[in-house]
Amino acid sequence: MKLKFKISRATNLNPQIVIDRITKKLDNDNYRILNVTDDTVEFDESPWKIMWNFQAARRLDGGKFEIHESDNLFSITFSYYRSLIAPVVILIAISVGLIIEEQYYAPLFFLAFYVIILGFNMITLRGVAEEMLDEIVK
Repeated sequence: MKLKFKISRATNLNPQIVIDRITKKLDNDNYRILNVTDDTVEFDESPWKIMWNFQAARRLDGGKFEIHESDNLFSITFSYYRSLIAPVVILIAISVGLIIEEQYYAPLFFLAFYVIILGFNMITLRGVAEEMLDEIVK
């Protein structure tokens, strides 16, 4: 279960330069590069990486850069995603535990809290993705 998003930028840089900048940026940010071709770079986040909570909130779970040519300009499309599996499993475990303890309204509180936090996280991740793409295109 993933929430997927897409942004794009235009540039006049050579695709090989863009690919080199993408891989350098991903290496510097400690992402795991899965696949590199002449026009795409795929990456993801290691699920077992230990980091502080404030760092985890600004990390993308994975994504893909695609380069397309049109009229001597190159378009870079960045598709990134946020996985919801771990938070949903935690929410279900908490809800089951609370229902067993006959706290029937508490899971609704946690659900509302999670939806609000998820909204803030999506706004933060959009900013992170835009910063990443702007740094590559510069």
